[in-house]
Amino acid sequence: MLKRSKKRGSWPKKPSAPAFILMALKKMVNVPFDVLLAYGKIRNQYQPSSARMAIHRLKKKNLVYAVRRGSKLIFELTEEGEREVEKIQSRFQKTKSKSWDGKWRIIIFDIPEKLRGKRDLLRRELVGFGFRQLQESVWAYPYPLPQEFRDIWKDTGIFKYCVILEADKIENGEALERFFFGK
Repeated sequence: MLKRSKKRGSWPKKPSAPAFILMALKKMVNVPFDVLLAYGKIRNQYQPSSARMAIHRLKKKNLVYAVRRGSKLIFELTEEGEREVEKIQSRFQKTKSKSWDGKWRIIIFDIPEKLRGKRDLLRRELVGFGFRQLQESVWAYPYPLPQEFRDIWKDTGIFKYCVILEADKIENGEALERFFFGK
């Protein structure tokens, strides 16, 4: 649910409309739809049409539910919604700058076409985690990977199609450093 920046190679700066709405509901608790719209507009996060579509999708995924109170429709997080907010917040924490240990983590994958959905999910997650694409199925990341990163892909059954390398020396590594750190 992280939104990818249009600028090639830039870090994700803000969440998608659904992710933003989930985080707003966590922060504000029991929010009428008009307040969600106003909050998104103030924060310059999404258009009203995006918010309506996002709410619809979140309800379909059982992440939020609505309760009518008088003339207002109040939105609340479900337990699943609470867990999703924790995941989103965790991903944003992971993309924040950390001190670099001088090593590169490179993931290379070749996932079959019949698992295209999982391959696309992996790419979205790599972007959300903070990886940068070097080639079509080659991605780099300058910080240690938590075990949960590997566990997620083992659980989905695609880890067997991935190779993760950790390198402390790369020929012309300065180019990679500029790509990540703008040095």
